[in-house]
Amino acid sequence: MRPEEVYARRYAAYDRLRARQERAAVRLSNARLAAALGGLVVAILLYRSAGPAAGWAERAAALGAVNPQAQNLGAYAAMLERLERQSFASPWLRERQRRLRSADGEPAYRQVRRLSRLADRISSRQNAFAIIVNLLILWEIHSMIALERWKQESGRLLPTWLRTLGEVEAVASLAGIRFEHPDWAVPEVLEDRQTGLEARVMGHPLLGSDRVCNDFSLKEPVRVALITGSNMSGKSTFLRTVGVNLVLAYAGAPVCAEAFTCSRVHLWTCMRTQDNLEQGISSFYAEILRIKRIVEAARTGGPVFFLLDEIFKGTNSRDRHLGARALITQLQEAGAFGLVSTHDLELADLERESGGRIVNYHFREHYEGDAIRFDYRLRPGVSTTSNALHLIRLAGIHLAGEGP
Repeated sequence: MRPEEVYARRYAAYDRLRARQERAAVRLSNARLAAALGGLVVAILLYRSAGPAAGWAERAAALGAVNPQAQNLGAYAAMLERLERQSFASPWLRERQRRLRSADGEPAYRQVRRLSRLADRISSRQNAFAIIVNLLILWEIHSMIALERWKQESGRLLPTWLRTLGEVEAVASLAGIRFEHPDWAVPEVLEDRQTGLEARVMGHPLLGSDRVCNDFSLKEPVRVALITGSNMSGKSTFLRTVGVNLVLAYAGAPVCAEAFTCSRVHLWTCMRTQDNLEQGISSFYAEILRIKRIVEAARTGGPVFFLLDEIFKGTNSRDRHLGARALITQLQEAGAFGLVSTHDLELADLERESGGRIVNYHFREHYEGDAIRFDYRLRPGVSTTSNALHLIRLAGIHLAGEGP
């Protein structure tokens, strides 16, 4: 055998031996990796199964409560930063700014932002990589320590910061009304015991430029304004106009009027009652319960201003008339002020019977062919028009004696 053949056979045998060694090494490496992963899985399972004894469940609950707040905290931090960086002339706003500091002078937004970043990190704790990291370096425990540290340093101040933010936001909303409607009047709220309401060119704040405005006054000795009118003439809208502007006045906002004066009263309404099948309450009984609360409030001696829209409409006409008559008389005798809208024209006699403590106002309409037109102007006196039968005919209903 030639020497070159001998060397070739030796090199071939060496290559086969090296290949077998490499395959054995790969198998050993895979076995070791599988064993390591298996041990890791077992360790994780043991860690989780031993959790309650080691406080894992408590940590999971505490950290889990942080996750939903991560996005909100970022928004709060941004709002606090904007508020703290503003320059205000108002002493009230400056005092709110001074609240947004810790004892060592650190701004509130930085502290909340620090909590927001911590919450972002905690929110990623459910992925597989975080579980491995947590097992190796006890990441959850470090997070709990960081949360506890933030709580000790800043937690007791957080309710004050959020309350301050809410107060400024509420005032900003009222300021927005003034900014968008510079022509609206600043109301005058009387501090004495005089009760009443007086408005000039008052309109509904939500109706836009097409609103129709009215003058209105309700002062001693007048206590109740009885408003009559046909359907869709503006009775309920006028009651809402008075109510919404009173709420704006008491909130410190401008009102939709050229001038507006009112006293401090407790505002009560009975306008949109509805039934409740679950509690077995009909719409009429719901109205009765609401009116009962208004009567009780008037009896306590506090100033009450009421808005009653089509009261006792869930019963027959005779009972409705008697009930409305008794209620209006009782409320004005108790010292309450308010407005009542009604289709019951017989209630207009209360103006004469009350000696002027109850007065009549009305809205009217006119016709242009089959079309009904409304001007939504409030006028003194009792309504002299009606459109119910006209609307019934427009619906295709033929009255007795009328042909199709």
